[in-house]
Amino acid sequence: MRRAIDFAKIFIKRGLDTKCNTYDGNMKLQKLLFFANFISIAENGKVLFREPIRAFSAGCVVEEVRLRYKNDYVSFCRDSEGFEPNLSQEEYDVINLTAEIFGHLSARELSDINHSFSFWKKAVEFSEHIDGFKDKNLAIVSYEEMLAESANIKEVVARFKANRKEKAFKEIVNDVTFYFSTDIEMTDDMLKQLENFSRQAEDNTYTVYNDDGNMVIS
Repeated sequence: MRRAIDFAKIFIKRGLDTKCNTYDGNMKLQKLLFFANFISIAENGKVLFREPIRAFSAGCVVEEVRLRYKNDYVSFCRDSEGFEPNLSQEEYDVINLTAEIFGHLSARELSDINHSFSFWKKAVEFSEHIDGFKDKNLAIVSYEEMLAESANIKEVVARFKANRKEKAFKEIVNDVTFYFSTDIEMTDDMLKQLENFSRQAEDNTYTVYNDDGNMVIS
């Protein structure tokens, strides 16, 4: 099993630590690691990496990665740019899902979503002393508690996959929706045909399919 820092390098290499080398960039990276681990638990029934996830006030954190980013960003970024991962298909799927679902969100938006999970709140409260001091070693989020809430993230992933599939099999041109069969690989010439057709279309929805190599609109 890979270390969390390897997956962090992939996110950095893809430029997903928006506002890099800042507090926000670090916070976003932490949330992407958290959601990647959470998606792995929900989809595959196992963690993506074994480093502990701790509950901080801004959300879940992998402390080893947070400190490397905070204290040694230039070297960390250089290592990330040259990093050539050799992931399993399962690991690639998790990383890609995380990037597609959460990569466009800001650090604060990801933090707010993170705060919606009860295991984060429970770990934060458990780490707090009466005098206000927080013990990081007591703030570890357990796998079992993440698993217990994994239905929530599983639903998010399922909804995303359904929307992605729907988008893959339709095109909207001039407010006319064309649904096409899976054996059609859309080209620029085909899109031009759809555009020309849409200008004189009488209906709002059509089906596009392949008939002996010819595109048919019905």
